[in-house]
Amino acid sequence: MSVPTTTYSEESTTPVRVDTLAEDIHTGPLSRKDPVAVKLFAVVRSGEAAIHRWLMRYSITALRVSMGAVYVGFGILKYFPGLSPVQDLALATTHLLTFGLVPAVVSNSAAMALIATLECTIGLLLITGRWLRLAVSLLAVQLGGILSPIVLLTGRMFAGPHHMPTLEGQYVLKDVILLAATMVMIATSVRGGVITDSRCLSRKET
Repeated sequence: MSVPTTTYSEESTTPVRVDTLAEDIHTGPLSRKDPVAVKLFAVVRSGEAAIHRWLMRYSITALRVSMGAVYVGFGILKYFPGLSPVQDLALATTHLLTFGLVPAVVSNSAAMALIATLECTIGLLLITGRWLRLAVSLLAVQLGGILSPIVLLTGRMFAGPHHMPTLEGQYVLKDVILLAATMVMIATSVRGGVITDSRCLSRKET
């Protein structure tokens, strides 16, 4: 019995020789007839896998340390009256959040010192990686405070032309990035620590 050498494609009734299809399949850039392309593709895939492993291992740590450094830097400025660019905004927000118990005046160094201490504490905990559950909890509370001017001081935040955000408004709105970063750290944290291994992430998903 002879073996048929023709076949039909799904979209056409015109017969196509089987040996012709075989030739087309083996003439692609990744076929065994093109070893250079195969080797290059393997090198690229290996490089991508190595980069992915490195990011899975160190990206969360880099995010945590960089956020800690930012918080320490901003916190230190608040210890010195007049150095922080958001001093007036911080005091006005604190005044509203405490229902007027804390006066919204620049001379109120106690309130600024408290805010500075909170931010520096968060930053040091993030940098050292100690008591991360406490750090994330304090960070969530602090983010609620720094994002509250969007609601409490809307007129001040969007007093630009055509209700565009002012410089203070832009300063507050960019803190949404910190909120997203905090969500990442919460999502990858386990028992107060932080997942840095892709295998741990896979096990957690299952």
